[in-house]
Amino acid sequence: MRISTSMLYQLSSNELTGMQSSILKLQQQVNQNQTVLLPSDDAVSAARALDLSQTQALNTQYKTNRDNADSSLSQVGAALTSVTDMLTKIKSDMISAGNASYTNAERANLATELKGNLKEMLGFANAKDGLGNYLFSGFKSTTQPFDYDSMGNIVYNGDQGQQTLQVDSSRNMEISVSGQAVFQGNGQNVFKNMQDLITLLSVPVTETANNADVQAANTFEYPTGSGQFPIQAYKTAQAALDAAQPTDPNYATLLTQAANAKLTSDKADAARTPIPGSQAALTRGLNALGADIDVQMNSVGAASASVGARQSEIDNLNAAGSVKDEQYTQTANDLLGRNPADLAASISALSLQQTYLQAAQKSFVTTSSLTLLNYLK
Repeated sequence: MRISTSMLYQLSSNELTGMQSSILKLQQQVNQNQTVLLPSDDAVSAARALDLSQTQALNTQYKTNRDNADSSLSQVGAALTSVTDMLTKIKSDMISAGNASYTNAERANLATELKGNLKEMLGFANAKDGLGNYLFSGFKSTTQPFDYDSMGNIVYNGDQGQQTLQVDSSRNMEISVSGQAVFQGNGQNVFKNMQDLITLLSVPVTETANNADVQAANTFEYPTGSGQFPIQAYKTAQAALDAAQPTDPNYATLLTQAANAKLTSDKADAARTPIPGSQAALTRGLNALGADIDVQMNSVGAASASVGARQSEIDNLNAAGSVKDEQYTQTANDLLGRNPADLAASISALSLQQTYLQAAQKSFVTTSSLTLLNYLK
């Protein structure tokens, strides 16, 4: 078979072009630090890498959602902390106000201060997030949750819904708290309790009311219509005990009688209504409101604990998400040839291919310069 000069040139040109194309591909692989540049390079690996990319994008979106959820929960938690601090302050004021040495003026000052505290509490209940949405309105995030009605009562205008965000493939997390559950839950109403406390402290305690209450207590029949006066009977039994000496042979009997009379007296006192303006009425009212405040603090504490638990869950999900992201990245690197070993292999192949090209070019130049004229004498 004869090979013409034109065929020789064509074959050499095709070979050189193929080498240059290979070198260009290797240079792209080195520059991009990736061996699979097109699906045609490795269809299976490219398809799997695409699936991983989509999964990793979802994982990244979940991380964004978790960050948003944590931000919302942090704001809710801060508001609940403020509410807890306010309730603690109110409980402390109630203990102080129950001291018999407190004057009417001091209690009136406390009432005035509580009016300001009520406005603060209403502000906590109507708190907004960074986007201007109300934290405690449920799904009605643009509606102010608490406001006064025509009767001067503070009412709830939101709903019972809780906003959620999908923070993982199988987890939708509540990022809000129902305002009604926090401020008016478990049969309690923090606003009404504060208003009742203000009213209670605004009523002056007078000696006239105290004397009238003592007389009413001593003549209170329990059970009604029984002709028995347990409170007066207890006072009589206690006086007899106080007058006796421990060495008195009847002392044990007197002690038992006084103790039993005290139990009956307490039941009778709980069943009667003290005279308004008396120290007894003030104490009774403070005790009742104090118990309500305790229930309210428990409700707020439970809400705060729930928020904290969700934030802790977000931390755990973030840690797991970071591990997943690293795994996705490493698997994609393995599939697409992005590892240091792959780069080293590409560089070595590029260097070798360049050497082949130089040799082929030199061979082509030498071959193309051959002519019979050089051998004619």
